[in-house]
Amino acid sequence: MLKKYYIYNKGTCTRVKLYGIDVSNLFLINGYELVEAEENAKYIIINTCSFLKCKEEYFIDFIKKVNGELKRGQVLIIIGCLPSIAKEKLLKINKNMILFGRDLEEIKKYFKFDKDILSKATNVSDKLDFKKSLLYKFNKYFLHSKHIEYRLKREKVCYLQISTGCKGKCTYCSEKFTTRLKSRTIDEIKEAIYDGISRGYKLFGLNSDDASAYGKDIGSSLDELLEEIIKIKEDIYFSIPEFNPNGLTRRVMECLKDKKFLYITVPIQSGSQRILNLMKRPYKISDVTKKIKKIRKFNKKLKINTHVIVGFPGETKEDFLKTMEVLSSGIFDRVKVFMYNERPKTEAINFDGKVSKDVKLKRRDILLKVMKKQNLKRFSMTNLILNREQLK
Repeated sequence: MLKKYYIYNKGTCTRVKLYGIDVSNLFLINGYELVEAEENAKYIIINTCSFLKCKEEYFIDFIKKVNGELKRGQVLIIIGCLPSIAKEKLLKINKNMILFGRDLEEIKKYFKFDKDILSKATNVSDKLDFKKSLLYKFNKYFLHSKHIEYRLKREKVCYLQISTGCKGKCTYCSEKFTTRLKSRTIDEIKEAIYDGISRGYKLFGLNSDDASAYGKDIGSSLDELLEEIIKIKEDIYFSIPEFNPNGLTRRVMECLKDKKFLYITVPIQSGSQRILNLMKRPYKISDVTKKIKKIRKFNKKLKINTHVIVGFPGETKEDFLKTMEVLSSGIFDRVKVFMYNERPKTEAINFDGKVSKDVKLKRRDILLKVMKKQNLKRFSMTNLILNREQLK
């Protein structure tokens, strides 16, 4: 039992789940045994998410439950985002639990591991509910859309963690406290892609907290990475799930013309420049919309997703209408709408002009209807499915 561990690696975003897989592989390569039942493990590892308040609450409750079932000699280890923003809450549950953020070096140092994991492409498997299973089958037999396959059939996608951390100063986000920027080299990433190709994968997700920050810690850049991977001759496709709009440089946009790029997420967060300034988002919305239009013109097969926050402190009806106007323009294929919620240690907690939950709900529903209307107008069954219930 001394060198046995159990890991709970569910309920997080894909990039944090990939970190959990890396942690598990780190224990394995250093001689530990992964067990399927908590009661058989010396170390119980829980990978956590804290992006939304509801996620924080879920994991706090789950950790309390697991802690209450610990047997004598078992050790609880909490990793991921929660230890960085809720350390005091966690230690109140169990003062002896071990806390790590999203840094493998901390774990290697604590356990005195002398072997390191190799960078490789990773498969993530999610069980589909009944409705999503039907949508997947409909796509498989009728639409044949790789975009829907990417969104729904995770086990067919090979995920690569190109970097962790970001350089952002967003006033609403606590994720910047959870890890520092750390990029993998282009050679490591290419090696991981070829590893995935050798195992039969054709869809690759280039995961990060912010792809536009890639390479800034190692003297490289996102455009250098993209220019290298489009040279790969195999018939493969890429998705970039997190892409701060300030990363849409001329060279990056040139790369995105390549048909290898299937799907990118460019979170605009708001259509109001006033709100973007309050958020400390480093771009002009007018520049971003022009760039998106240009990208769409040269790569019509590329699906472009965005994220929007409604109800940010101080958001007026006029600010909201500007966001609605951007989405009504039809430049995005899919939108994920978040209702603003306060996160620990962030500047926005202290901002005036709080927006009620009812108003947030109303604005979210309006934006989802706007996207549905746009996709009906374009006769895009693929986009309607991609937006259905904001598929995760």
